[in-house]
Amino acid sequence: VKVDKGLMEAMVGRATTTAGKFKPQQVANLLWAMATMGVVLPSALEGAMVKRATAIAGDFKPQEVSSLMWALATTAVKVDRKLLKAFIKRATETVAEFKPQEIANLVWALGTMGVNPEAGLL
Repeated sequence: VKVDKGLMEAMVGRATTTAGKFKPQQVANLLWAMATMGVVLPSALEGAMVKRATAIAGDFKPQEVSSLMWALATTAVKVDRKLLKAFIKRATETVAEFKPQEIANLVWALGTMGVNPEAGLL
């Protein structure tokens, strides 16, 4: 099944203009879905989601952290340094809550992006 190009353009446009209202799970789910579909993130959407994710990084749960980082690594997006620092910090703060799959996804994402995580994370 193919997704209609017009629908995708409309959804991307709407997500871009409403990015400031997205909650952590919505940011993570959107980026995960785009990565899963193999969609290259339009620069406006990427910028809006990175800005939003960075602003609310402290509210992300472990699954959302790992999903977002997996999505960014999968799409080979050049990760914003502020976002990366915010999410490594958040992962460090919540590391005791991570489930095995979340650990695996996050470590894979960090390795794929060539990141050396802070000592407290691993």
